[in-house]
Amino acid sequence: MDQPYLLVADQLPDFPLDESIHVTTRESDSGNFLVANSPTVHAHIIAPEIDYYLRNSLDSSGDKIHNIPLLYEVRTLVFDLAQDIDYEQEVGQKVLIVAEELPPGLIEELSRQGFTPLDLHPGEITGVEGHIGALRVSTAKRLRTSLETDQILWYDAPDFAMKQSGVYDAKELGWEEALRRLQENSRRYRYKNFLLYDANICQYHERPLKETCGKCEEVCPTVAILKIDEERHLKFDPINCHGCGGCVSVCPSGALDFSQMPRMAFAEAARYYAGHAVLLIPSELDVPPMSLKAGILPMGLEGRKFLDEVRLLTLVQESGNAVIFYTDIVSKGTAEAVRMLNEIFRRKYGKQAVWLCQNAEDLREAIEKAESIEECRYSINEEGMKKREIFTYRMAHLVGDEDLGILETGPHIHYGTVRINEAACTLCMSCVGVCNVAALTAHPEDNTLKFNASLCTDCGYCETACPEANCLEVIRDTFALAPSSFVKQTMARDELFRCIECGKEFATVKSIEKIAAMMAPRFGDDRAKIRALYCCADCKPKVMLGDYLKRMEQA
Repeated sequence: MDQPYLLVADQLPDFPLDESIHVTTRESDSGNFLVANSPTVHAHIIAPEIDYYLRNSLDSSGDKIHNIPLLYEVRTLVFDLAQDIDYEQEVGQKVLIVAEELPPGLIEELSRQGFTPLDLHPGEITGVEGHIGALRVSTAKRLRTSLETDQILWYDAPDFAMKQSGVYDAKELGWEEALRRLQENSRRYRYKNFLLYDANICQYHERPLKETCGKCEEVCPTVAILKIDEERHLKFDPINCHGCGGCVSVCPSGALDFSQMPRMAFAEAARYYAGHAVLLIPSELDVPPMSLKAGILPMGLEGRKFLDEVRLLTLVQESGNAVIFYTDIVSKGTAEAVRMLNEIFRRKYGKQAVWLCQNAEDLREAIEKAESIEECRYSINEEGMKKREIFTYRMAHLVGDEDLGILETGPHIHYGTVRINEAACTLCMSCVGVCNVAALTAHPEDNTLKFNASLCTDCGYCETACPEANCLEVIRDTFALAPSSFVKQTMARDELFRCIECGKEFATVKSIEKIAAMMAPRFGDDRAKIRALYCCADCKPKVMLGDYLKRMEQA
């Protein structure tokens, strides 16, 4: 396409724009456009933040000439790097209406439109399962039945009903809007996979000793994420997912990512905002019109609950400015991430890193007071890096060689540390085996156990797995903002023990001494068995067989 971008304006701008942008004052313009600033025209991507910038920015014409194409390019970049997939679900015409009093003529109107309506009193329903196109409704015992329906119109729906797709609360939406959604989703329902999942670093997946996580299911407003406790697996049901991203913001290890704007896409987009203050605008949200002082650029978001401490830190460091986030809903993880980062930036620079705005007054204050934080500018290539690795590199640069004290974390974002009694540690490395974020690592080159606090998710699994008494303790929800927290620290060290027969190194000194202290008293004066305790696996049977043959000769 010659002009992939469309700009709809009340009047033609008084400055030239890039030739890739088709400018029109007619909302009826049609064409095969990739990105447009107005929902009144057809395009693959609608970017209302571009329209907001055009209408409200106090940037000079020269800056607008540069910035408007930049905003289109950001949207294109995110679209190209997104990993969401479109799906469809066939939806029949059966509709259940649940209300104490039905609007006059509703049943007749639905029948006229081709639906098959059925109504129930809300007191007769005890549960709802399934999803749009395949909803199962449990009814009171006296009815002795369950109903199958495709969609539900429910006046003042309870929470359990709203966890399923295809259920519309007519009290919250109004009957007119609820009917519109019913009609819109009839016959075919389109949905996406909003989540990317890495089971290898999930803090719930196949953790048999104890449950260490499950935050994603706790914050999910639907039944899109379920814990299968018997198998310690997560079950994802994308058709019931709203795409809010709240689960992503509380995932401690980064096992969950937001498919429409994965961490890699977010970091690439953040680089476009170098030197600008960023106003984050969820695409589905109307932002109060307000003058944007020069230097503020908006970034559009699909979804508004997925922002975590790593994404926000990335945006602040790549832009070198405070971030303004306007939203009507703040996820638990995002709220805690904002608190953490603001505390860190106040200690380091005496400035606020993120301004959280939920009304026009908050937004006006943030636009006026948000400061440049040029001294924090830092850029890294995040390709292939996990969430905690990104945090480590970025925070290490921020903290530098200072000690900014102890930061308290939790209850939705967890960082911790471990305390190890080196005298009790035998370097069995059980803790390393269960640490799936590589906070604890084994180093055979110098026979050490090392720990990187910035990678620790505070799961406590190492504490559970450690076989030694009074050896390993997890200090929860405390994070030292000091240089030592971002590098591997030696927690325990030992020498390798050489087999007393062949001289081969096969275990640590402390592990052999521990086993010998336990077993030698049981062997009494059996010198062969005691000697075998200090032998490698190859020499043990030789020692025992030699002793047996010697005793046979003496018999």
